[in-house]
Amino acid sequence: MEDKEMSFEERQYQRLIDARNFHYENFNKWSLYFYAIIAALFVGYYSLEAKATEIDNVILWCILGLGFIVSMSCHLSGKGYYYWENNWIKLIMHYEKQVWPITKDYSVYSIFANKKTLNNYWSLRSGANISSSKLSLIVSFFITYAWAAMIAMRFVNEKCCCCVALSLLVALAVTWLLSVVVGRLLNSDLENHDDLELPYKEERLKNERSNLK
Repeated sequence: MEDKEMSFEERQYQRLIDARNFHYENFNKWSLYFYAIIAALFVGYYSLEAKATEIDNVILWCILGLGFIVSMSCHLSGKGYYYWENNWIKLIMHYEKQVWPITKDYSVYSIFANKKTLNNYWSLRSGANISSSKLSLIVSFFITYAWAAMIAMRFVNEKCCCCVALSLLVALAVTWLLSVVVGRLLNSDLENHDDLELPYKEERLKNERSNLK
């Protein structure tokens, strides 16, 4: 179907898909850069630590600080992507229902094939309903925490188990608090974006039933 023959809802639907795909491709590029830098810093840190001198110790502190900053940036970038991804998907599903309000034969994003039969957590050869974005956020958070833990352990010279455990707990708390504070400071400016309050699932289903009558 040519663009001039498309309705407003159909054009919006296509624009949203294009915007979502563009955002997805850019995020994949950013993620590769982040993880490449993090891996290089990890290798550099452990290579220097084995033969550390006084000068190397300064470099090690710099690597630890940079590793923590880059990892935190990677984690916050993932949270930002997940936030916008949810926005795109909700809007796409909203306009998909505007374009095809009654039949689901032409729907793509608002339907799922065999939800129950495809979801199998026990089988090693089957898929399951697991969010890759959520897993990525958990992994990036613990990578950031690993850098914070290494920084904390360099402050602990004693072999006391309680001191080690306390330093690791402090590192975990600091990592989480910084992710919240820095994330709020670096939020996107949405002042010029109208808040499209989409109906909840129950209300949407009620409207769909009324349209079918």
